[in-house]
Amino acid sequence: MISPATRIGELLAAHPALVGVLAEFHPHFAQLRSRLLRKLVAPRVTVAQAARIAGVPVEALLGAIRRAVGEPETPLPADEASCREPVTEPRPAALDWLRPVHVDVHDDIARGAEPFPRIMAVVKALGEREALVLRAPFEPTPLYDVLGQRGFSHWTDRHGDGHWSVWFYRGGAVSGPSAPTRGSASVRPARAVLDVRGLAPPQPMLRVLHSLDAMGAGDELLVMHDRKPLFLYPQLDDRGFAHQTREVEPGVIEILIRRRRAG
Repeated sequence: MISPATRIGELLAAHPALVGVLAEFHPHFAQLRSRLLRKLVAPRVTVAQAARIAGVPVEALLGAIRRAVGEPETPLPADEASCREPVTEPRPAALDWLRPVHVDVHDDIARGAEPFPRIMAVVKALGEREALVLRAPFEPTPLYDVLGQRGFSHWTDRHGDGHWSVWFYRGGAVSGPSAPTRGSASVRPARAVLDVRGLAPPQPMLRVLHSLDAMGAGDELLVMHDRKPLFLYPQLDDRGFAHQTREVEPGVIEILIRRRRAG
């Protein structure tokens, strides 16, 4: 009997026509017609994970699959049913102390390329104070188990349909900087990171201005944006903040904001 834990790879090996059923729930699944992608992706994805990627209850996808292969439909236990909208957890404050390493796989997915090797290469190269920030057109639930087995925790943020950001970070690397000892020659400023890419105006500006209220003298806020926020700069100047902007790559803008020290 097909269950939420059944791997998509097993199903497609026995019933190749199920690609069409899956594609009705999310267009990304149509790419599983490629033998290469089916070999790389499908063995890692369960029916339950596929339902979450598609944003539908697992019983809806499971029922469609069972009907397509001629299996009887039976109700799922309550603990195996999924809701359409996953719960969004508050952003862990500890992420502010990690340097984000961004990987955007929208283009990979659009052209039918498998992004998994590129993702894992970045994971392997991460420093102790770095986090992978994966941007994808759907929630990459299979990676939760894959990277969880390697000691990574995750925090997921949905910006809207087709736009997800997931932070993957080592569980032991999320504490803030140590308090300075008495008589220290210098104190490293606290730096927070705010990613507002993919948000519709005026949300990027509102989130930045809200974050600035919590900054102390000498603190820094690193804003990740997809364009230069021309309307934000006058607001920063009026509030006494210094700022520097640099283009990391096309579509990735960093704005480093500092509160000017008194005197």
